[in-house]
Amino acid sequence: MLKKTIAIIILIIGLLLVLSPFIKSGIVKYLSGRDSVTNYSAETINKNNSRDATFDFASVELPSMTSVVKGAANYDKDAVVGSIAIPSVDLNLMVLKGTNTANLLAGATTMREDQVMGKGNYPLAGHHMRNESMLFGPVMDVKEGAKVYLTDLTNLYTYEVTSTKIVKDTEVGIIDNTTEPQITLITCDVATETNKRFVAIGKLVSTEKLTKEKEDKYFK
Repeated sequence: MLKKTIAIIILIIGLLLVLSPFIKSGIVKYLSGRDSVTNYSAETINKNNSRDATFDFASVELPSMTSVVKGAANYDKDAVVGSIAIPSVDLNLMVLKGTNTANLLAGATTMREDQVMGKGNYPLAGHHMRNESMLFGPVMDVKEGAKVYLTDLTNLYTYEVTSTKIVKDTEVGIIDNTTEPQITLITCDVATETNKRFVAIGKLVSTEKLTKEKEDKYFK
C-alpha cells in the first residue's frame, strides 16, 4: 500500500512538473487579460497616476510559478494609469505605474516616477514570456514605422517606431527623460535570464482627444 501511495505521489509531482509551464502561462494570460483600461474612468486613471509607486528593478523576478501565483494575489488596480496598443503585433495591455513583479504580470509598467504621457521620454517595461504572444513578447517583432498608441483615457497619443536595438541591462540611460517626446519599450531579449534588453524607440507624431470610436478600435 505504501509503495502504491509513493508511486501515485511521484506520478502527480511528475505531471505537475510537465504541466507547470502551461499552468503558468494560463495564469499570466488571465492576469494580463482579465481587466481592461475601458473598465476605468479618466478620473480614476488620473487619480491613480498621482499615487506613489514602487520602482524596485532589483527585486523583479522572472515569471516563475511562485512569482506568478504571488502576482495573482498582489495585482493592484490602483496602479492602472492607461493602456498601450500596437496593432501591427497584436499587443494590447494595460499600463501600470511602478515596475515590480506583480505589476509586470498584469501589463506594461512605467519606469520613472515623473514620466508623463506625451511629454519627454515615456519608458515602459514588460516581460518576455516563452509564449511570445503574451505581455511584451510581441515587442520583439516591432518594426520601424509601426504605430504605438497610448492613452490615459483623456488623450490618445500616437507614436511611430524610429529604431530598435539590443542593449546591456546596465545601460540605464535609456529611461532618462528627453527634450523631445518619445516612447521607449523595453523587454528582455530572450525569455530566460539574460543581461541584455531589446529596446524599441518611437517619436510622438500626434496627440488628440480620445474618442469612443478610437477607444473601441485600439483598447478593447
